[in-house]
Amino acid sequence: MDNPIDMLIDSFQQAKAAGDTNGPFFAMTTLDEFGFPMSRTVTVREISAAGIVIYINRVSPKIEQLKLNPAYELLFFWPSQLRQFRVRGSYEIFENEDQRRSWEQKPYAGKLYDLFQVEGLAQSSELPSREAYLETAAEISARFPEESSLEMPHELVCLGFQPDYVESWYGDMKDRLHDRRLFRLQGDGNWSEQVLVP
Repeated sequence: MDNPIDMLIDSFQQAKAAGDTNGPFFAMTTLDEFGFPMSRTVTVREISAAGIVIYINRVSPKIEQLKLNPAYELLFFWPSQLRQFRVRGSYEIFENEDQRRSWEQKPYAGKLYDLFQVEGLAQSSELPSREAYLETAAEISARFPEESSLEMPHELVCLGFQPDYVESWYGDMKDRLHDRRLFRLQGDGNWSEQVLVP
């Protein structure tokens, strides 16, 4: 019996090694307050047996939507490997030291952007113009001219996904006989596996 998390990790590592531009990204879909799906591209920070982790602002619309409706789907697609994974499950919000170390290694501009979402305007806030966004960013940059003066905002947290549903698709462009499988986590901690018509 294959373990879909091991398959996901293996494909992720192969995509990164191949220089796949999709390597560190996946699409995350949640439902808004009206029940409409909202998808966006996010950066994966870790994939392990414990789950999938991203770093996020605790007042992000993603978290607000998950609190209203915990249903989500993650979509990984790596063209270099012709592999796709759809993931569903539970989630948790937490903090850890890995996140702080990672934040400290971020470029200065990336740190300023995190501060913008705290000091300036929250992500997805409406703006009167692009110029207003640039002006606010410039103001924050002027307030923190030295990188050493920056500290990781308290609002940044880890969002962890614990899969219990994984659908894999391994493409075969030679004869179009793709390999598609559905895995569901069982109560005993093992995965069931079902082959699907591609």
